[in-house]
Amino acid sequence: MASSKKPLSNKITASASKKTKPLSLLDVVEKSFVSLSTSHKKMKSMTVALSGGIDSVVLLHLLHQLQKRQNFTLKASHVHHGLSKNADKWAKFCEKLCTKLLIPLDVNYVKLPQKKSLGIEGEARQLRYEKLLQAKTDLVVLAHHEDDQAETFLLQLIRGAGVKGLSSMAPFDATRRLWRPLLNTSRIDIARYAKKHNLKWIEDESNQNIDFDRNFIRSKVLPILKNRFNHIIKVISRSSSHLAEAQHLLDDLAQIDLKSYLKSINYKHKLNVKTLDKLSNARAKNILRYWLEINDQLMPSKDLLDELLRQVLKAKKDATIKIQLSKEFEIRRYQDEIYIISKKQKNLKNYEMTWAGESEIILPNGQKLIFKKVKGGGINLKFLRGKNLIIRNRQGGEFFKPDSKRPTKKIKQLLQESDLPPWERDFLPLIFVDDDLAFVPNFGIDMKFQTKAKELGLEIIL
Repeated sequence: MASSKKPLSNKITASASKKTKPLSLLDVVEKSFVSLSTSHKKMKSMTVALSGGIDSVVLLHLLHQLQKRQNFTLKASHVHHGLSKNADKWAKFCEKLCTKLLIPLDVNYVKLPQKKSLGIEGEARQLRYEKLLQAKTDLVVLAHHEDDQAETFLLQLIRGAGVKGLSSMAPFDATRRLWRPLLNTSRIDIARYAKKHNLKWIEDESNQNIDFDRNFIRSKVLPILKNRFNHIIKVISRSSSHLAEAQHLLDDLAQIDLKSYLKSINYKHKLNVKTLDKLSNARAKNILRYWLEINDQLMPSKDLLDELLRQVLKAKKDATIKIQLSKEFEIRRYQDEIYIISKKQKNLKNYEMTWAGESEIILPNGQKLIFKKVKGGGINLKFLRGKNLIIRNRQGGEFFKPDSKRPTKKIKQLLQESDLPPWERDFLPLIFVDDDLAFVPNFGIDMKFQTKAKELGLEIIL
């Protein structure tokens, strides 16, 4: 008896939708811009990442047109890696294009490190983002499109990425101020727009080099998939969107678990792990991933994350934990909390600074001191007349007496009795009035410099 089932079609169909007149590419970008401005804040300035290739040239042209409809300032940024013999020509092309459109252009020259731990593509991309994110602008606009999204998805799939990696690129990244208005636009539509407006662009010869994984996927893998499954690009894009929603739910769950189980409120710079074992391994690892993400860390491998969780849960309270996250960062544990530590902090030298009346001072280790005049608190201002307020880290041998009912103690002893992690103690700022120690953040003001109820004082907050 013949089967009544119809054979499965190889054709993947896009979601059904009502037949309406398609929006022009400019209308698509404007709709995205208006939505962004409404849901976040009024965007008054933007910087386009301009490589000189067809995608970024089309994006620049679109935003130049959009500027006539919407009120914002526009400039471009070109990153010169020096990897190609044609790199100087590309920079000249971008300069000529921006001059024609009367758009300011910044050309940023960068040099890739000798040791490329992320590979040539990865290091170049990281340096490019670093330069772009330094721009003083409301938005950094990138020309990633639908095909780029599909390539990224497949790259992440090959690398064994989780939900976060497979959700690929977001149309808007609020943390880094990145906007991708063409993310749902195909490469074909972009090429059609360039042809219609007689745009010129440059071709990067490295795009033909299939030694690079992305180029291999673009030129070898996706054409086969497109030939077999006609809507594969849109389907992958839809899957990425579903995974992005799933990631948002996982982030929400991490926040709930942090507050409900770990009782953590301020978990940005350190994470209390005392009660992490109350959760399943999956939820515990979800918290660790979320914590690493909000601290701008690359996601560790599965093995590294498993090892981190094992050490966090199994180690004794006084055990020393040190796990390498990357060439720049490591995780350490002190008592019931874990910290992300920059290795640069190890190489910090002794410092000394003089307060000149500023409201804020940034210390060499990245911490900030805030200065405010208050009544009935802080260092008594009468002791500062004609004297210098000196800020320096501990040199050894300092004494301190913040309480008349307690004996004078060495700073070293106070720090050992405190909850301050050992690696932070040597760089804790001590505040001196000339040569006399007056204030130690988190420990108090020496008796000699304390302010009475109606007197004015200088409050210093770390």
